[in-house]
Amino acid sequence: MSYRRRIHIPGGTYHVVQRGTKQRPIFSQPEDYELFESVLQAALRSTGARLHAYCWTTEAIYLAVQIDEISLGHFMQWVKSRYARGIQRKLGERGHLFQVRYDSVIIDPKNYLTSLTHYIHYVPVLKGLADRPEDFAYSSHHAYTNAREVPWLHCGTTRRLLGKRDEQVEAYQQLMAEAPTPEAVKLVERGMPKTPGILGGPELAEAAGHRPKRSTRMTPDQIIHDVCRMLDVTREDVLSKSRLRRLALARAVIAWHTTVRGIATLAEISRYLGRVSSTLSKTITSYRKRQPDLFKLDALSHMMPIGLGGHPVSSEDFLEMGQSAAHASGTDQDAMY
Repeated sequence: MSYRRRIHIPGGTYHVVQRGTKQRPIFSQPEDYELFESVLQAALRSTGARLHAYCWTTEAIYLAVQIDEISLGHFMQWVKSRYARGIQRKLGERGHLFQVRYDSVIIDPKNYLTSLTHYIHYVPVLKGLADRPEDFAYSSHHAYTNAREVPWLHCGTTRRLLGKRDEQVEAYQQLMAEAPTPEAVKLVERGMPKTPGILGGPELAEAAGHRPKRSTRMTPDQIIHDVCRMLDVTREDVLSKSRLRRLALARAVIAWHTTVRGIATLAEISRYLGRVSSTLSKTITSYRKRQPDLFKLDALSHMMPIGLGGHPVSSEDFLEMGQSAAHASGTDQDAMY
């Protein structure tokens, strides 16, 4: 995998590889794996993410993870920081366990999740750590063969893609009978040749921001203006402390479109709206279930192309804009819904 722009799509499924440093292994003792497992479970519960497959070697962590509203970056930061602190406390010393950046490819799960699971479970063989996937203890392969129960692992999606319920284990065993081809490995590690970091068709590439560039700068104010007009609310009300449901809905729609279109992070738009990011994230999740049509890329069809089409506002600009908006409307930056 190469150095790429981060792609955040709420509900997206990612292949993630987090490598360690050359100074020390990620896992030194059996209890290190137990610590990492507990940290990972906490991160999954806190962020609403789903883990489809994993493999943990001493040099790298491989995950097939589906995120919710909280970005993959926040999810990985949660896992890395808490695990690293746990190891540092145990050893009584400081030092980095992980490389700063992780590698990621967003995938179309319908067409590529089985291939990704196949690859992740074959990593120990490909890296010379085991002769067969079943010989390596620290992967989700054993859960897919029903040799081990892992309650916090979400096997259902991959299994359904493999076939009917009574055929799934056999279909998985057939899948794992041979190693992935070099071509398949290259795809899950890098993505499509024309869309590095993305493994899927045109719809996924479009959602990830691969559209013709536009010179016009998009701003949070434009998103707010369009959403307010569509939902028949005012900008002043949206930036106020009011907790009316129609305003909570408007804020959720604004935040979703702003983050998906690459204009700002959830933390930045939360500050701009005068809300708490964790609360805003829960509000988005709630309203996406109730009114899903508002949380689609074409819901605001009159708006400009997403992602790279505009020039995202910098964190510094966003903070200044948020402070100005709060001052103008009298909002409390720590207000909640």
